[in-house]
Amino acid sequence: MAIKGAIFDMDGTLLDTEPIYDLAAQRVIDEFGNGEKITWDVKQHIVGTSAKVHCKIFVDAYKIKLTPEEFEKKRDEYLIEPFKSCKFMKGAKETPHKCKYEYNLKVGIATSSSKFNFENKTSHIKEWLKENIDKIVTGDDRRIKKGKPAPDIFILAAKELGLEPQNCVIFEDALSGINAAISSGAKCVVAIPDPRQRKDIENIKYDKNRTKLIILNSMDEFDISLIN
Repeated sequence: MAIKGAIFDMDGTLLDTEPIYDLAAQRVIDEFGNGEKITWDVKQHIVGTSAKVHCKIFVDAYKIKLTPEEFEKKRDEYLIEPFKSCKFMKGAKETPHKCKYEYNLKVGIATSSSKFNFENKTSHIKEWLKENIDKIVTGDDRRIKKGKPAPDIFILAAKELGLEPQNCVIFEDALSGINAAISSGAKCVVAIPDPRQRKDIENIKYDKNRTKLIILNSMDEFDISLIN
């Protein structure tokens, strides 16, 4: 089936927000937890997952004296100001524009972030969103039954674009999101992973007759010809 749509994850794919999340979470750990520093051993299990999942992991791992819901609310307070200045990942500002105007694709965003956090982190790029993005699906959309690594959010994003996942290329950075994209039945998944997850992503078992997996160092390496 022909590619008719492009769906982008947000955190770590379009916007460089992961360091901001880490700093905010660390502040909560220092105030209400055991004060230990966030390590990759913990972080690798939360990148790309829903708030419900990763907040519980943080609370359990760092003995935080808050419920996962309280942790999320407190952390989100520390995110508001830093989000106003978060930067695009390399090539991420230009690629959706190319997809829409050069490759003539419908373009969507599928993010595990809540609508509240999404609006905060994109408050300084509203014009860019209006120009380049056709549909946006956030992780707290009630139509999503399960978060990543379940494929629900990508299936819904494709539907919002008037497409099937088989007509879409999905851009992701995290292992859980890449698994979700593959499970959705997407024709192509473009992975731009943290180098620490690259080997795990290279070893993913999937139906290569159904989905093409492309692994890049940064999004500026993407060209539509890679899919064919």
